[in-house]
Amino acid sequence: MHNVQQTFLSQYANAPRMQALVAGWNQMLDPLSLIDTWYHKVWNVQTAQGYGLDVWGRIVGVSRVLSLSAQSYQGFYEASDLTEEGFDQTPWYRGVDATTNYQLADEGYRQLIQAKALANIAGGSVLDINQILMTLFAGQGDAYVRDNGDMSMTYVFHFVPTAVQISIIQNSGVLPRPAGVSVSYSIQSN
Repeated sequence: MHNVQQTFLSQYANAPRMQALVAGWNQMLDPLSLIDTWYHKVWNVQTAQGYGLDVWGRIVGVSRVLSLSAQSYQGFYEASDLTEEGFDQTPWYRGVDATTNYQLADEGYRQLIQAKALANIAGGSVLDINQILMTLFAGQGDAYVRDNGDMSMTYVFHFVPTAVQISIIQNSGVLPRPAGVSVSYSIQSN
């Protein structure tokens, strides 16, 4: 503590043994560095690491472990998502996905937590969803939502998302889906 003398009751203000004992404890157990460490590694989402991000993930309701589709398929069932491939490049979709679990690194998980926090307070408007997309995919390319005007919307990506990003987009529940609105995805890369 900065000024341990202020913590004494007036009846112990002139007790030298008590003051020496508390001063020794104060030097040994100075909480200032511990509080700073806790603030930077747990409380501040911008600098949190490991356990701190896991705490934030529980608070906003998103898991560090994502289930990734192990393989892309050719077929008609998944034609509106991001896993379709060209003819004669992948096997046909059989109705069952083989999945693997992937644990996000701290930086990716931090972005996911921030996007989920935005989604938790977003109103579902195009502006709100675009803010979430800018948070998730900062510096990777343009990503935005397009209102098609017929109770449908399209998430448009001007870059090719990785398998982890596809899982975040489709499986994590971060991107809002307004009630009664159908969602499709489009990749428009060079």
